[in-house]
Amino acid sequence: MWYDDNVKVENTTFETMSRIGIWYTKNILMKNSALQAPKLFRRASHIKLDNVHFVDVEETMWTCNDIKITNSQINGDHFGKDSKNIYLDHVSVVGNYVFLWCRKY
Repeated sequence: MWYDDNVKVENTTFETMSRIGIWYTKNILMKNSALQAPKLFRRASHIKLDNVHFVDVEETMWTCNDIKITNSQINGDHFGKDSKNIYLDHVSVVGNYVFLWCRKY
């Protein structure tokens, strides 16, 4: 999904080889899904994720804007690098260097 707008994803698994899957996308809602691939989100905006399990998602959610993640688990190094306007609620995060150089504007 590159350069897509207004995307809704439910009950879906992105397996390991689906890397570089969601770049430059705007307005994405994802629920009840498992994300197992690295580098999934880049330069995307207006992202809403609920009940999503990130498994070994290194270098995911880089340079993204307006992110809301609820009721989810994140496992992966360098998650969220250089992103801004991030809201987390009931989220567990395991990984090194997560949210490096993030900001709120």
